[in-house]
Amino acid sequence: MPYDFTTWDRNCQEEQATPIQGNTSGSLPPWLRGAYIINGPGRMTYGDSEFLHVFDGSAILQKYNIGETGVTYSSRFLKSYAFMTNSESEQIVVSEFGTKGCSAAKSKLAKLGDKFAFDKMFSDNAPVSLVRYGEDYYATTESPFVHKIDPSTLETISKVDLHKELSINSVCPHPVPQPDGTVFSIIHGVGAMGPKYDVVSFPAKPLEGKSTVFAKPQKIGSVDARWKFNPCHMHTFGVTPNYVVLLEQPLTIDVKAMVANTIREKPFIGGMEWMENKLVKIHLIERSTGKEVKTKVKCEPFFYLHIINTYEMNDQVVIDICGYDKPNLLHALFIEKIRMKGPSLADEIEGGYVKRIIVPLNVMKESSPDTNLVTLPGSKATALRQKDGVVLLKPETICNTVYENPTINPSKSGQPYRYYWGAEGAFKENCGKVGKVDMESGNVMTWQEENFFSAEAHFVPRPGAVAEDDGVVLVPGLFGGARRNETMLVILNAADMTEIYRSTFSLPSDASRALHGIFIPA
Repeated sequence: MPYDFTTWDRNCQEEQATPIQGNTSGSLPPWLRGAYIINGPGRMTYGDSEFLHVFDGSAILQKYNIGETGVTYSSRFLKSYAFMTNSESEQIVVSEFGTKGCSAAKSKLAKLGDKFAFDKMFSDNAPVSLVRYGEDYYATTESPFVHKIDPSTLETISKVDLHKELSINSVCPHPVPQPDGTVFSIIHGVGAMGPKYDVVSFPAKPLEGKSTVFAKPQKIGSVDARWKFNPCHMHTFGVTPNYVVLLEQPLTIDVKAMVANTIREKPFIGGMEWMENKLVKIHLIERSTGKEVKTKVKCEPFFYLHIINTYEMNDQVVIDICGYDKPNLLHALFIEKIRMKGPSLADEIEGGYVKRIIVPLNVMKESSPDTNLVTLPGSKATALRQKDGVVLLKPETICNTVYENPTINPSKSGQPYRYYWGAEGAFKENCGKVGKVDMESGNVMTWQEENFFSAEAHFVPRPGAVAEDDGVVLVPGLFGGARRNETMLVILNAADMTEIYRSTFSLPSDASRALHGIFIPA
């Protein structure tokens, strides 16, 4: 059967604040205790108005709590300004990625003011990810608003406005935690030369005299955007022991179009521009000095959301990525398209791939344009120094099928590794396969169930494990067809991808697709 795109067309109207038990089979590992909390768009309508794009839905937090007696499920809406205002007005007031809101102001002057007020132009709805900063947990998105949540109850505690705190326009929703508890992130602001990307480190604890870890992050380095009116969309970045890795892809934010669209009351997605045939520019920033490596490095064009891992080996930086030829996925997931085209929508979405890019660090000026500077044994990636000094990269294809929302053994972050797990993004079958990709051989082991569509899988290592894949993979998800109000957590043996436990829950409203999550050990 074809892929069921109606699983993206869900509208959760009622949260499940009280934890409920599910129907179970199998056995929980005795060492696995904690909570897996996932975040994603949930509520799609307010009164008679409906969000137009899948990613616009008001964030809902869903929690699978793994305890001594089994797994329970609960959920709560993120109480953002956007959610509360839309609820009170019984209409969509705050604009989102693909939907323009209706101003609640009555006078023309007030409406114009609403258009250019930062907190009205950019929604604080945060349906993308969950991140630990310091000792607390926050719901995040690309806009500069993060919401502190209580992981026990899923209640929204407070909001931090990073636009006011740090004078930034957006932030990377996938910061990279470090072993000492600090968190690296990319914040987007405006400098003397136009848009810029600042690499910052948030401390593990608030600085003396400060109430939050956001008060004064340490600046690691900064890179100016290469297109002054088109900063790129940067959903993830990489960190190795010595470098921060930024990839400027051809998917950009057209600043002029954004201003024009604000006046014309068009949504955010209308200001995104795919700069056809433009190369990907790769920046390496030295963590110790904050300086950018001088060698100019570019790669053949691709679109990406998620970097799998980055690491150093033999004076080279390895970048593993989930890539696509074009960003068709973003434009395909409009609700109207899903309803009109059904299964045929899959034909409009680019199939992805797993690519390995290798950046040589010590490039000699004498290097011939015919000499491949990649020296990792067995690698098919290439790096050729051009006559103008630019090093042009061609990635190696590890796997012709993309497995999105990648998860790896956390001890391997920024280090050489072998395996990653993710959910297949091909949209070709009536299920969402979960794959384990061997990055050495390219071989893939999968688990799947007809009519079940997984959200972000998460690898949890077994305490004391030696092998990289010794642990479990948590697979939350939902069902297609008539089973609209059912969600399930499956637990797989990470080594052989066999199922060892499942728990299925019936909800009071539609089960909704999730984007990313976080596991909090008990």
